[in-house]
Amino acid sequence: MTAEQQQGLFASIAGRTARDPEEPQRRWIAHCTKADPAFAKGIARAPGLDLRQAGA
Repeated sequence: MTAEQQQGLFASIAGRTARDPEEPQRRWIAHCTKADPAFAKGIARAPGLDLRQAGA
């Protein structure tokens, strides 16, 4: 996946989860961090979540 495709994926996910409460977003990012820290970092940046607060 190219960097441009990754950014598109992050933006798409952020758009779909933007209306979700912050706590479930944080939990999901914490789970993603266990599987793929770079992916979780990109996802967290999109909605502006703090990885430290996400438990990552």
